[in-house]
Amino acid sequence: MQSRRDLMIRTFVGQRLVRARGGHARHPVLLLLGPRGSGKTALAGHLENWGRSAPMAALDLAALDDGAHHPVDVLARIAFQLNARRPDFPPLALPSFAVLLMALSAEADPESRDAALGQMREALRAGRAEDHSLEVLRDLVTSVGVPVGLPGWSAAIVPLIQGWQRARVWWRLHRRLGRVPRGGSRAQLPADVLVELNQHFRHGTAAQRERAESVLLQAFLADLQGAYTKHGGDRARTLRCLVLLDNADSELGDAFLQALVEARAAAPGQPDPLVVVACARRPPEVLRQLELGPRPLGGYLECWQPPEREDGPELFVPRVVTRPGGGARLEVAQLRPLDRAEVQEQAGPYVKRMPSAALAGLTHPVAWLGRTVHELTRGHPAATRIVLEALEDFAPEVPCGRRLRMVMAPEGPHSVADALLDLLLQDVPQELRDALPRAAAAVTLGQAASAGDLWRQGDAPPRLLRRLAHDDQHAERITFDGHQHSALPDIVRRLLLGRLSLAPAPPDGTSPWDAAHAVLGAAAESGRVGAYHQLAGGDVQGAAAYLHDRFLAVCGGGGSAQAWCEELSWIQRAPRRWEPEAQGRSAGAEFQHRIARTPGPHDLVMVTRLLVAGWITTHPATDPYAALWSDPLGDPAAALHPKIVDALQMLSGRLSDETDHDVLWQRAAAYERKPW
Repeated sequence: MQSRRDLMIRTFVGQRLVRARGGHARHPVLLLLGPRGSGKTALAGHLENWGRSAPMAALDLAALDDGAHHPVDVLARIAFQLNARRPDFPPLALPSFAVLLMALSAEADPESRDAALGQMREALRAGRAEDHSLEVLRDLVTSVGVPVGLPGWSAAIVPLIQGWQRARVWWRLHRRLGRVPRGGSRAQLPADVLVELNQHFRHGTAAQRERAESVLLQAFLADLQGAYTKHGGDRARTLRCLVLLDNADSELGDAFLQALVEARAAAPGQPDPLVVVACARRPPEVLRQLELGPRPLGGYLECWQPPEREDGPELFVPRVVTRPGGGARLEVAQLRPLDRAEVQEQAGPYVKRMPSAALAGLTHPVAWLGRTVHELTRGHPAATRIVLEALEDFAPEVPCGRRLRMVMAPEGPHSVADALLDLLLQDVPQELRDALPRAAAAVTLGQAASAGDLWRQGDAPPRLLRRLAHDDQHAERITFDGHQHSALPDIVRRLLLGRLSLAPAPPDGTSPWDAAHAVLGAAAESGRVGAYHQLAGGDVQGAAAYLHDRFLAVCGGGGSAQAWCEELSWIQRAPRRWEPEAQGRSAGAEFQHRIARTPGPHDLVMVTRLLVAGWITTHPATDPYAALWSDPLGDPAAALHPKIVDALQMLSGRLSDETDHDVLWQRAAAYERKPW
């Protein structure tokens, strides 16, 4: 099932692929960035299946690394795939490119090579019959020698020039090569130029090799443009050429993108019919060279823009990155996570296959499952798929909420936690992976890196965490209190907190979970953050006492109910330690377990009940800190919402200010409906 996100990208590519008669343009390479599991390869597969009616080439550049060594190898594969015969679409003619490819791939000493090139020139100039020329060219390919790096080039080159080996091909190549800048003033014969390019490509310096590759790329682009402008091509070719490149941040992919972008920049006034879509986990070197200044974390997510009208569609507008002064340019976009509606669409088929016993008590099971899974994964495509698939591996009578708890548990026969972490942290250094569970106890990466007592003296994790905070692949931006902060992605933090829960206590008896939150609470820059870590460490009374004191201040006119509700929301987002014995408790039983020893006056009891119910349950989307971590599995059916409503309404009676009174009532009203 394709998401709306992927369909929007397909529409964007499709608009560029279709050309009107007389429409000649050059579109920049579209570079799609996304971490592991973000759906890049799946999107490329969808585009490949969809684009088969057009001339198309699709390559996984990481898979080519072992057998291909140069951008020329990639270009040859693209040319051969584009030239494949398709019904109702005239084949492409790439004569200049084919001749140059033969010259660059020849492996022979200069004397025999010159003789072979003489045969090539004679065969192309003579204008023989097509069948005879094809036979001559086959013999010629054999005499030139076995190409470098690509067994099978010889057989594949011949069809590229079959039917176009007239004198005009040679003279067109002659004129094109004549425009190639060379040292010295004496004009060179085309054969001499081919010999020189061969030597530069096979035995020259890095700069000479790049020049030879650039000449070949420009010949390829010029041949493509000629196929669309000459001999009826403008009328017959209503679709441009689609090129799909997966893993473009591999060494080979990076080199090819660099060569393509530079070859296009060298001929800025020459359009070509290529529509190139490249996917990469990390920004390739060609992008880093074009960017001005540091790249803000998540900056390319701005390509997803809100609709122009309230009921309109989301807009996909990639950012154009151009070299200062013009020339080389790319269009760059970052794949966003799936939104709640897209996850709900994916959840629908699983709900239909689920037995009715598993859905008992859920009035809107598709909406519930979509919302809950989205809250767990925050729309990470691979994590969403893995979680939904794991739900089917249960006995029919197991409730869906229980299934989700067991799937997301840090251990157990149904747990997918280890598999997800291996996927999401595959590119993280092992030293940092070992330290990340402690870092996950903090709200932000900056808070974790600054808590010195979390780390041993001279430990590397603080430095690595600060670097991670600027990595689009492993960090994200969250906004609260008017500021942006770097944080671990929600799904990663959830899984790491499970690992921290399982970490054994050292001989001194303090568990790593309690120790981490004690350190972070002691280093807290505000009472709110301190109370957050008190609650995470299990000190319900300490966190409730802080909130009770703040509530008394509101009652005395020393604060606002709005600010108090925001503090309450922040503290309720504290994580709860995973405990095997708690997995079988209902939300009501867990609530009673947590408040069983609540002493104090009535107001403190109400604040404690409100705090604990909100700590366990799921919250409405209007919650002030909805972007922060929460646990939708503590109370999957929102059974504790009535307790929250009662506590808020009871506390509102203690407020004399009408505005403050209304704030608590409005907040209570938000919990009177289910959050899905």
